[in-house]
This record gives sequence, structure tokens and C-alpha cells, in this order.
Amino acid sequence: MPVSNLTTYIPTIDSMSSHWGQCLAAYAPKVLIVRLLDNTPVTRSDFIGMRDALQAQQIAVQARLTDHLIARGAIENQKARLLEKFNVFTSLLDGYYQNTDFYAARPLAPGQSFGQLTFSTPMFDAMSLWTKLNEAPAPSGLTLPLALADGTTQGSFASEVSALQFAYTNERDKAQDVTLARSARNRIQDKAYAVMKAYREAVPGKLAQFPDLVETLPRLTPLPGHTPDAVNASAILEGTNQSKVVYDASSDAMIESYQLRGNVGDDYSAEDAVVIATNAPGAPREFITPFGLNQPGARIALKVFVILNTGNEAGSAVMLVGRPMAIQLAA
Repeated sequence: MPVSNLTTYIPTIDSMSSHWGQCLAAYAPKVLIVRLLDNTPVTRSDFIGMRDALQAQQIAVQARLTDHLIARGAIENQKARLLEKFNVFTSLLDGYYQNTDFYAARPLAPGQSFGQLTFSTPMFDAMSLWTKLNEAPAPSGLTLPLALADGTTQGSFASEVSALQFAYTNERDKAQDVTLARSARNRIQDKAYAVMKAYREAVPGKLAQFPDLVETLPRLTPLPGHTPDAVNASAILEGTNQSKVVYDASSDAMIESYQLRGNVGDDYSAEDAVVIATNAPGAPREFITPFGLNQPGARIALKVFVILNTGNEAGSAVMLVGRPMAIQLAA
């Protein structure tokens, strides 16, 4: 399979590595070594090590994406809880502080989707106003210091607002981890591509006496040809930690395989997607995998690709599968 996007690096490296092994067997006792533009020598063993490092780093990226997703989910849960308490607090202002200076300072509720600053500012205002209410005379029908029906006090509300700020800091830290993991992956990919390019340039000259090996040299780019039609596919959560994907058959006579690709997150990303599984044309048209659903709250985006023997391909519409934050067991 030629390199057409990030998901095709590992299959292309595998094809190139297999061919390299055939060349070594034919070329023996001589050794086929390629050199990069900076004159770095690379052996097949080095190339295999590069492949393993790339696969490990692809897995690391998915793990960092999961950490970031969970951190974002924690923020949304904390915002929802705070917003509920905020609304109860302001409803007490509506009920007991009409026509007072305190009511004039009543903060307006932010939206759940607001960012850190615009969401947190009304919460800080509520914290401050709550303190001032507690220090003032109590209106008729209300006992001070003010506590909400669920027992929330000004102090516990302030603690939750503070915890939200730490959650945002944690989310930014996890986002940075994603960036670092992607950068490490991309550097390995770039070097692997350079090795494959150098290998393709070296083989015709080194193994001219083996025309079959020169003719079967794996490609780095797809052959000219048509793009297949995408197939319809759907995905559901099966059990607690697996997704089940079913798809229609392709009518293209040049089909080589079907491939399931995906990444952790709410959107399919060609930058981060990895190959999860591959099916032959005649195999049952389904994939069942635990990919990305290893903990409550995890969400993944998937596509099924039709791949032709020319290397050309087409992906289905995006399918989203999520694992609930908590599994509710029947009584």
C-alpha cells in the first residue's frame, strides 16, 4: 500500500521492509544499506526499529487524546454542577432581594458552552456577592449565612469555582501532551519516508541483475486511477467497551480490502486516525473492536475505507461511538 495519508505509513513500511528482506536474500553476501541526504546509513534492522517506534508513538497519540478528552469532559461536568448551583443562588435573589442593591448586582448566568473566562466571571461575581449577603442583615424569610437546599455554602461554592480553574489548567496540560506526542510521531514518520524514498532510489542500481525485485519495488504514491465510491457504514456501542461497525459491499471490481480507521475524539481527524482493522473483500462485513473505549466517558470517530489495488481509496461518512461516563446497572 502506498503512502496516501498518515494511516498508510505502517502498511507501506511493512511492504517496503518485506521487499528489503527479499533483496538482502538475493544480494547476499553483500548487504544492502541505504543512505539519507545527511549521509546517515540505515539498515533494514534500523528500518524495522523505526516502524515499531512509529506504531508505539501512534498508540501514544491516541492515549494522549483520550486523556485530553476525559479532561474536557471533567470541565463540562463541573460547569454543569456549578451552573445549577448558580441558578439556585440567583433564584434566591429573585425571591428575597428584589428592589435592593444586592439584586442590582445580581450576575447573569453564563451558557454551558462559554469559555473559561466568560463562564467563570459570573461565578466569581456570585462568590463575592454571596459573601456580602452573609455579612448583611437577613431579609424576612431567609436565614443567614446562606446555604442552598443541597447544603452548598459560600465556601463550598468557592471551592468548586476554584476546582474548575484547576480543571482548565489540567485540560491545557493534556492538550500540550497531545501536541508533543504528535510532534514525536511526525518526526518518526518523516524519517521513515526519507528512508523509503532512499530505498526506492537505491534498489534499481544495486539490484539491476534482479529485474523481478526491481519490478516489484513497493510504491510510495498511489498509481493513477479512479477513486472508488464510498460505502455506507454504521457503528454502535456493543457491550460496555466495544464498537461494532457494519458496512455495505463495494461493487468496484478493483477492490483490494476494507479498512476501519479511527481516532479518539468527537471528530474524525486525518492527522490522528490510525488503522484499526482490515477485512478482505469476501470477509463478513463487520468490525468489532475495543479501540479507544477503554474507560468511561471515552468517545471515538470512525470511518470505513474502500481500498483499491491501485492504492486509491474512499472513506465512509464519519461514525461516532461513545462510552457512557458511568454504567447504570439494573437493580
